[in-house]
Amino acid sequence: MKWLLLATSIVCGALGQLFMKAGMQALGALTVFFTALQNGNASVEQWFGLLWVMAGIACYAIAMLVWIYVLGHFELSVAYPLLSLGYILVYLGAVLWPRIGESFTLGKTAGIVLIMLGVALVAKPSEATQHE
Repeated sequence: MKWLLLATSIVCGALGQLFMKAGMQALGALTVFFTALQNGNASVEQWFGLLWVMAGIACYAIAMLVWIYVLGHFELSVAYPLLSLGYILVYLGAVLWPRIGESFTLGKTAGIVLIMLGVALVAKPSEATQHE
């Protein structure tokens, strides 16, 4: 169960990033949105953008609350590096979700592979843990 909660925190954090990015693409500059809001001519797309941003903030809140539980049940030296799996999820989401539509490049992908290797090294049980 604790691993599921760790995964929930990671996924919610990544979704928070993706949702806020999608929202900000629809909103544009906040000053433009607030001016449109004051003038009473904010577009439907901007309102949906605001909803995406709010959904992202809600995902972050969930991630934080679950993370507090995770901190009480994992060694920090294991749990914290596993948060970097969120970078992988955000990259994949940004590339695969047409609403965001970021580019897939070899350089970015190589960086993600390096993150995965680092996470694998950190998450691997230590010799002392294997003999317990």
